Amino acid sequence: MTRPYAPILACIAGVALLAAMPLILPATYLYLLVGLFVMALFASSYNLVFGMTGLLSFCHATFYGAGAYTVAIAASRLGLPVLLGLVLAPLCAGVLAAAIGWISVRTKGIQFAMLTLALGQLVYTVVVRQYRLTGGDDGLPIAVPDWLSPVTTLYYLALCVCVLCLAGLWRVLHSPFGEALAAIRQNAERARFIGINVVAYQRAAFVIAGMLAGVAGGLRGIEQQAAYPALLTWTQSAEPLLMTLAGGLTTFFGPIIGAALFVVLNFFVTASFEYPLLVFGVVMLLIVLFLPGGVASLFSRVRLVRGASET
Repeated sequence: MTRPYAPILACIAGVALLAAMPLILPATYLYLLVGLFVMALFASSYNLVFGMTGLLSFCHATFYGAGAYTVAIAASRLGLPVLLGLVLAPLCAGVLAAAIGWISVRTKGIQFAMLTLALGQLVYTVVVRQYRLTGGDDGLPIAVPDWLSPVTTLYYLALCVCVLCLAGLWRVLHSPFGEALAAIRQNAERARFIGINVVAYQRAAFVIAGMLAGVAGGLRGIEQQAAYPALLTWTQSAEPLLMTLAGGLTTFFGPIIGAALFVVLNFFVTASFEYPLLVFGVVMLLIVLFLPGGVASLFSRVRLVRGASET
């Protein structure tokens, strides 16, 4: 078997191992893995915007929360099946991302960051004030059917959705569209000079990322059986940003590694330490100092050392 197939085989083996987890782990750890799947998808979607196009967005949680509220409104207000709500989640989040992207993507740098922050807070305010539709500050419950209540069923749903979305994202990044995004990330002016419509590609990436965040939010709503305003806040957008930076910016597996690191740390640190934020701060400091390229860069270093030893 040739070397290019090694990552694919590793991914297949990883998915097979995850599929066997319900046979091994208790319910507590299955819920932990469900949260990991959700955050891995959320962080990967953010990496498409920030890592691949260089757009520092502070409204990514807007699409995450929109996905959760789509499922909640579909199930609780319209009486639709929860899974149909999950299908509608990326569509609604994508429409919202298209609207925000149309307004904000033409700006650059700090202007873009502040504009997305303002627009995200605007959506948050609207959601909180529309009490009859969204439940306001109390949030909106999601009536999960009995067949979806067992943690094993929820686990396999989250695993399948996450794998499909990440596989689709991998295909996007390794297509001509992804190559154009890479050119924009490296030098937007040069990309524009060779005929790439930079704004159009950035808007498209913004919408795709918003749709993936909507799927993650829909899964989060189903997992917690509720949608609530905290999912829409700008501080929620900081989570995938930190995961992406910790795991490795511009890499495909970096956000997944970062999400795993943060979810596992949050689970064990919160239960064991009086000041969990201090532990998170120390971990981030160590990563910045010793692995500025993120945890994923460690694997690149190992490959370089191995290659040097073989020559």
